[in-house]
Amino acid sequence: MKKINVFFVMLLCAGLLLACSQSAKNDSSEQCAADANAIPEGGEWLSMFDGKTLNGWRGYLRSEVPKGWLVEDGVITFNSSGTADMEGADLIYDKKFKNFIFEIEWKIGKAGNSGILYMAQELEGKPIYYSSPEYQLLDNENMPDAWQGVGGNRQAGAVYDMIPPVPQPVKPYDNWNKTKIVVYNKHVIHYLNDVQILDFYLGTPVWKALVDKSKFSPFSNDEEKVPEAYELMLNTGNEPGYIGLQDHGYGLAFRNIRIKELD
Repeated sequence: MKKINVFFVMLLCAGLLLACSQSAKNDSSEQCAADANAIPEGGEWLSMFDGKTLNGWRGYLRSEVPKGWLVEDGVITFNSSGTADMEGADLIYDKKFKNFIFEIEWKIGKAGNSGILYMAQELEGKPIYYSSPEYQLLDNENMPDAWQGVGGNRQAGAVYDMIPPVPQPVKPYDNWNKTKIVVYNKHVIHYLNDVQILDFYLGTPVWKALVDKSKFSPFSNDEEKVPEAYELMLNTGNEPGYIGLQDHGYGLAFRNIRIKELD
C-alpha cells in the first residue's frame, strides 16, 4: 500500500509541475496580457566580451576573476584542473540589468553541467543561485542530471528544476549552441539555437507554484534543498541583477556575448 501511495504522490507532483510549466507558457492573467505584445526593440548592443580579455567580468562576491577562468583562442573557458579555488568561483558581468535581451554562444564537454544565472544579487555567505533563475547548460545525453527532476526541467535550456524546454533543440557535447534570454517587465523568454523553448512570468501565482515544487522550496525533499533561497527566488525580478556564468567544475567555453537593454 505504501508503494502505491508514493507512486500516486509522484504522479500528482509531476502533473502539477507540468501543468504549471504549461501555464507559465500560456499565462492569461491581466499582467501577462498587458506585457506579451509589449517587448520593445531596445537600443544598441553592448559587447560583453572583446575576445581577448575578461575586462568587465569579475568573480561573484569578488573584485578579481577567480582561478580557472581564461581566454583562449578567442573564447572564455573554464578549466578546474589544478585549481583549489573552486567554491564561489562563478563569473559575473560587473553591471546590473533589469530589462534586456542577452545572447551568448556556449560549448560544453562530455557529461558537462553548467548554467547562466540572470537577475542575480550578491548576497554575502550565499551562492549566486539562491537569488537567480538558472538557464541550464548541459550535455543531455551523458549527464545523469538531465533525467532527474520532473519532465525534463533539468535539461539544457530549462529554468533549472522549474520549467522544462519544449522543444529541445540542443546540440551534442563539444558543439556550439546559441542562447538568447529576454527579460522585460518580469516576462522571461528562453531561446536555444534560435528556437523559443519556454516563457513565463516572474512574481505570479504560477511562478510561486513552480518554486514551491522545486529544490528551492522549504518543503522540498531534494537532498540539495536550499530553503534559505525560497523568499529570494519568489522576489526575483523586483530589481536589476547580475548575469553570471557558473563554474560547476566542467570544461566549457563561451563566445559572442552581448546584451541590449530595453526601456
